[in-house]
Amino acid sequence: MPRGRSAKKVAKRSYNKSRKDNFSIYIYKVLKEVHPELGISRKAMAIMNSFMLDSFDQICLEGSKLARYSKKKTIGHK
Repeated sequence: MPRGRSAKKVAKRSYNKSRKDNFSIYIYKVLKEVHPELGISRKAMAIMNSFMLDSFDQICLEGSKLARYSKKKTIGHK
């Protein structure tokens, strides 16, 4: 047994949990940059997070359409 470790089993962390996309950290940071004195409720944060996920999804769909139209695997700035 390595030095400094007890005889108890070390609990393994589960890294297989499904990750949900969440923009709340970034929404809060932008809010504090724009209006440092304001806060945001849980419901409002959920609405903003849903809005950001929908916007991101629409941008991804449009990007995939552009890649399909140009018959390329990636899209560029030109």
